[in-house]
Amino acid sequence: MVRVGIIGSTGSVGEALIRVLLGHPGAELAFLGSDHAAGEPVATVLPALRGQTDAACRAPDLDALAAETDVVFLAKKGPDSMEWAPKLVDAGLKVIDCGGEFRFRDVAVYEQFYGDTHTCPALLAEAVYGLPELYREALAGARIVGTPGCYPASAILPLVPLLRAGLVAPEAIVVDSYSGLSGAGKQYSAKGRNLFLECDANCRAYAPLTHRHAPEIEQELSLAAGRDASVLFVPHLLPLDRGILTCIFATLARPATADDVMAVWREAYADEPFIRLVDDLGDVELRHVRRTNYCDFAAVVDPRTQRVVISSALDNVIKGAVGSAVQSMNVLCGIPETTGLLHRCV
Repeated sequence: MVRVGIIGSTGSVGEALIRVLLGHPGAELAFLGSDHAAGEPVATVLPALRGQTDAACRAPDLDALAAETDVVFLAKKGPDSMEWAPKLVDAGLKVIDCGGEFRFRDVAVYEQFYGDTHTCPALLAEAVYGLPELYREALAGARIVGTPGCYPASAILPLVPLLRAGLVAPEAIVVDSYSGLSGAGKQYSAKGRNLFLECDANCRAYAPLTHRHAPEIEQELSLAAGRDASVLFVPHLLPLDRGILTCIFATLARPATADDVMAVWREAYADEPFIRLVDDLGDVELRHVRRTNYCDFAAVVDPRTQRVVISSALDNVIKGAVGSAVQSMNVLCGIPETTGLLHRCV
């Protein structure tokens, strides 16, 4: 049984982690850390958990975490995660960060797009990007994992095999994504633009060309291609609670058909339990992936323009966040990878 700690257990990511891990037969929720709710029953702070756990929130404490846990999930904002990560690693614990602090290989890129000074850059060099489909072997021996962003996961999973195979060009890739509102967390924006009344029956782009997930996508696609990739990324908000639908446009590097694209995917993902290849682009739908750890995608090729169009879908809370984090924990701890993730989640 893996003893699990969560720091930041009452935020949206922390709550989702608790709910997934309560259904995980190989995990014990040993430490639920919260600064503001220490001493309170977690079911009081998070009423959706009434009747599911009698655990109480506790003030994060290094000695207690070192004694009582094997793996710690960081579900807090950047400065707190950077404060805790080196302490936990030095204490011999496995660390899985659910924020953006350990996703980047280049500290300058992190500091440019996140606007913070990275206080433990040495850990960036060893942090493993938490997509088991691409980094399973490295994850097995990792001390620290950076869970991918939700938008990047929806683009990286379909594109990486095609770039590795030399089927698509890494230049001028367009990633057009649409997300539900849960990606913004529990805190509303200062102007209230994520309020229901602002979003209902509405759709809008936000942070075009400047979103912090753009360099994360470029990083992983460049590694796959073996040279610099360039990505034009524009996210949009949908009046839904969750889910991401991403449409990708890329130029073929050589003449190919949709069958060729599918053949590359089938070879790359033949044994992947959470990747589902769909024959028809129109059958990639949010309703098929909501509350699951699956990522669905399909492709069509336009022979006139020699462009491939890919549609992918995942749940931003599960496969785009806590599902991938728990999947990484399973790999880290030698647990069957699908454990706790095959049922319909939170």
